Amino acid sequence: MDEDKYLGYIKYDGPLVEDGLMDARKQAKALIGFDSALRYFIAKRAPEFRNLDFEIPVRVRKGSWEALIPETVAGWVQAGLGVVATAYFTKAAQKMADKDFEDFGITDLFRLAIESIKWFARIGKHMGNVAIRKFESVQFTDDLTRIGITNDNGEVLFVPKHILDLYVSTNPRLLESMAENIQEGRSLVIGSLQANGIDEEIVDVLDKSIFCDEDAELDEDVLFPELVHGDYVVLEGEVTRENKTSNSMGFKYNDHILTAYPETGSIVRYKPLLFLKCRLFGTVNRIDELGRIGARRPKLYFSNLEPLEEDRDDLGLFE
Repeated sequence: MDEDKYLGYIKYDGPLVEDGLMDARKQAKALIGFDSALRYFIAKRAPEFRNLDFEIPVRVRKGSWEALIPETVAGWVQAGLGVVATAYFTKAAQKMADKDFEDFGITDLFRLAIESIKWFARIGKHMGNVAIRKFESVQFTDDLTRIGITNDNGEVLFVPKHILDLYVSTNPRLLESMAENIQEGRSLVIGSLQANGIDEEIVDVLDKSIFCDEDAELDEDVLFPELVHGDYVVLEGEVTRENKTSNSMGFKYNDHILTAYPETGSIVRYKPLLFLKCRLFGTVNRIDELGRIGARRPKLYFSNLEPLEEDRDDLGLFE
């Protein structure tokens, strides 16, 4: 890898990928998981980016399977999305400036996202459990920029404060899709470019159970298994109903009615879209009644609904 051209990466190392090959389904699962994790942390810092689409370049070479983020990511994302991206970038930049992040750019958002993914793995390995959100007997560096967290063995890991703030509010199954590909002979590596070189975190078969349920098997009755928890999706369907009590609506997708909730605000403002074909922009939620990721029927939390046809009762409604 040419370190000067990339911000960071995920890759799989080991005898099973010595020829740079991996099962297509495993590759897809890894990329979806990486994409979802990147979007999650980018949106944490700049929510305006949630609706942006961007591609992850993949390079396969002998010795490993790699998915890499180039340092020119801001340029080619803007080039690919044109005016839409520029509008989002301008709005996000203004908000970041308001928060004293004047020198914080688009590339930095991706760099922070990769750092956050790497540290999520590092903290999870250190604690042995990604569900832990309260830390006892913490320590601080003299400049208060790093917090030391102690595991059951008495070992202390110093974590950047802004990273730990993100970690405590992150879904424990963030790395599940990527970790499921780990087995004897294939480890997951998450790396980021630092001033003094590459910093990597390796998740091997001994760590796998920390990040995913190794015994979980896909239920054949699961509805739309391709809609993975936490994924950002763009779906086309029809608005079939509204429920003011639960602040939800019915969204007919591939002949099934899914419950959809607006991320913010009341469902009432979407009433004009009833019975219209729409494009939904949002995230998938598969949290079941017990708080676990594994619900048979996914729910959708949307940030935007775009009508694909005119309201027959008011043709000028969406102008």
